[in-house]
Amino acid sequence: MEPTEHEIYPMMLFPTFEVRDIEASVEWYTRILGFSLVYRMQDPGGRTHLAHLRRLKHQDILLVPRRDDRTEPCSGVAVTLAFSAGAVDRIPELNAFAERIADAGAVIEGPVDRPWNTRDVVVRDPDGYRLVFTTPDFARMRDFEATMRAVREDLAK
Repeated sequence: MEPTEHEIYPMMLFPTFEVRDIEASVEWYTRILGFSLVYRMQDPGGRTHLAHLRRLKHQDILLVPRRDDRTEPCSGVAVTLAFSAGAVDRIPELNAFAERIADAGAVIEGPVDRPWNTRDVVVRDPDGYRLVFTTPDFARMRDFEATMRAVREDLAK
């Protein structure tokens, strides 16, 4: 086990990804996406059987080795990891994140503004898992709320 300074807390949702090469996946998630290794379970021979990674609080994943000998990537599997919400504008942070990881070839879509007032970056990991990093777009939310108030006022006349 590697030393960590991570807070231990109960997880309500803990996605587990079966990966072809667990060591390569740990390296990719930490180097490209900025996750950190919280815990690694190894056998006496040094083979990793489980890796617990965390990017931000409540953005944890487990990596485990595939249980079969398939070498092709997974397909159609997605999970959404969200930036922490709050009153602070996270759009510049998401844009910088997307630019940094695009240089490594990780981004498959975005940053893109969604109709539900978020800005998203879609990433595919080496095993084919889709991850969506998202942040609220507070400016668009305020515009939408102002428009809806005006519509309600017009309807009330």
